[in-house]
Amino acid sequence: AGMARPVARPKRADGTQKQQKEDGILVSQKALLTWMIDDASLYDKISRYITPDDFTGEIYRKVAGLLYEQRQKGELNPAQILNHFTEEEEHRQAASLFHTRIRELKTKEEREQALKETILRVKSHSIDVKTMNLSPDDLAGLQHLMEEKRKLEDLKKLHISID
Repeated sequence: AGMARPVARPKRADGTQKQQKEDGILVSQKALLTWMIDDASLYDKISRYITPDDFTGEIYRKVAGLLYEQRQKGELNPAQILNHFTEEEEHRQAASLFHTRIRELKTKEEREQALKETILRVKSHSIDVKTMNLSPDDLAGLQHLMEEKRKLEDLKKLHISID
């Protein structure tokens, strides 16, 4: 009788880990946007540290820009934001931001911790991406990045409290 041969596991292609990190960052960006859509007081806390520019996901950056504009005027109009996305896939992704429920974090401490970690993750990724794309002779850009890194260090020491 023929012995069953073990199935060869496909070798993992290089770059999968980078892809996973990238996906993880997008999940974090999505979480921040969903929190800011859900809760104006979280918007105020998050927008102190995160600008629309910190979102590396193309769609998330667009949504963030529109969301920040609306929130600054004290309004929130999901339909108006979604109208900016005419392509079906983009529209679906943008719409999901308004319908995702964040997994319920039990305690206030857990929520505050998750919020802080998510802000830190998105911010430090944003700084990494900007650092990689910075031209060596862009001194203003370099100065801005140093400033952002300093803020990031301060933020690590900070306690973000959710009311």
